[in-house]
Amino acid sequence: MNAVTWAFTIVKFLLVFVPLVMIPFMIVMERKGASLIQDRFGPNRSMLPFFGGLRLFGMIQNGADGIKLFTKELIVPKFVHKWYYIAAPMIPFAVAIMTPALLPWFAPITFEQGGVLSRISGQVLDADAGLLVVFALSGLSVYGTVLGGWSSNSKYALLGGLRSSAMMISYEVSMGLSVMGLFLLVGSFRLSDIVAWQSHHVWGILVQPLSFVLYLVSLIAETGRAPFDVAEGEPEIVGHHLEYSAMRFGLFYMGEYVHIVLNSLLVATMFLGGYDLPILHTVGIQAHLGIVAAVILVIFGLSAFGLAVLMRRWIANYQKTNASDKADRRKEYNFMSAGLVVAGVLCFLLALLAAVFVHPEATTVGGELVYPLWASAGTAAVQFGVLFVKALIFCWVWVWVRWSLPRFRYDQVMSLGWKIFLNLALANLLVTAVIAKIVHGGN
Repeated sequence: MNAVTWAFTIVKFLLVFVPLVMIPFMIVMERKGASLIQDRFGPNRSMLPFFGGLRLFGMIQNGADGIKLFTKELIVPKFVHKWYYIAAPMIPFAVAIMTPALLPWFAPITFEQGGVLSRISGQVLDADAGLLVVFALSGLSVYGTVLGGWSSNSKYALLGGLRSSAMMISYEVSMGLSVMGLFLLVGSFRLSDIVAWQSHHVWGILVQPLSFVLYLVSLIAETGRAPFDVAEGEPEIVGHHLEYSAMRFGLFYMGEYVHIVLNSLLVATMFLGGYDLPILHTVGIQAHLGIVAAVILVIFGLSAFGLAVLMRRWIANYQKTNASDKADRRKEYNFMSAGLVVAGVLCFLLALLAAVFVHPEATTVGGELVYPLWASAGTAAVQFGVLFVKALIFCWVWVWVRWSLPRFRYDQVMSLGWKIFLNLALANLLVTAVIAKIVHGGN
């Protein structure tokens, strides 16, 4: 491999760790989302002495929680099955790290080097049975929960593990059948082909809306999030990680958030076109890269200005209360809103430069239109950003559902999976097969 191929390969391997890097931001989204829905402040502890004790929207508190988990003593209870007990938390976390290698982060890159066309895939592993491999890996994660519950040698932890295995069996069936209709339309299990089909036709959510709903709800159940968190129902059995402490418990905790990000990326890839932008596809982005970059930067700039205005309004209302930290809050929020204003101005300046100076010109190599390597790299960055924003929307859905709906009983969860979701998935598959047969006329 040449230097360019090596560079893109390294970048793709680094993208695999995006769900892991997103853990602290997901925790902030979770806590701030819960406080917003429940009409309270959320995390507001400060540790840094300057600027009145900087809180950074709860990030400082997350740092303290991380330090606590890393520094607490790792206790192994006396009667556990030791090696299984130690290995159990690693399984869901390892699965969540391996799965992103199958995701298409951007469209394949074509560039000319020495008069020869070279192509680089937008994913680390473009498997023929891509989504089947994803399903296989996601099914393995429940082994960590079951093994943790059994190896803890506690009846409450064991019940949590058994419930997790029952939920996995129930919703894996519905989840697999729910996306079979999309496979019938695309004709391939490759994730890259699924995204390419949506780019050339229409997004999956428009042709398979019922499949989208079934798949999304099944993923929430697979993740073990409320209202499907029967495996760790606090009022009933406490959960499969009852006997875990310190960073071993932290691995279970972190694995849940990694799976949220990963599943959000999967939903965006399967039903929202993945990295695809409506109207402007890969060639369109390359041809108008300067304008596209300028529009994105303007959106970022307006978002920064809007957040600064909201912070100003919030702190003005906060000053009318009887809180004891009004002065500290005012200093902190004035500092952060000023930083947002500066960031917004910088985005507008960069947008102007991009619109004026970024105009890639295509050349023809072997009868194919090829853009410069820097334009292809810029297009890949834009497409990654598109996929990331789509995934963030679904990350918020996970938080929103958890703090809005009450927990289902165990029998309700099982009834929903076997009596409703399974039948709907089969009906959707049958209708899709009939329509596909009629449309394609037997070809």
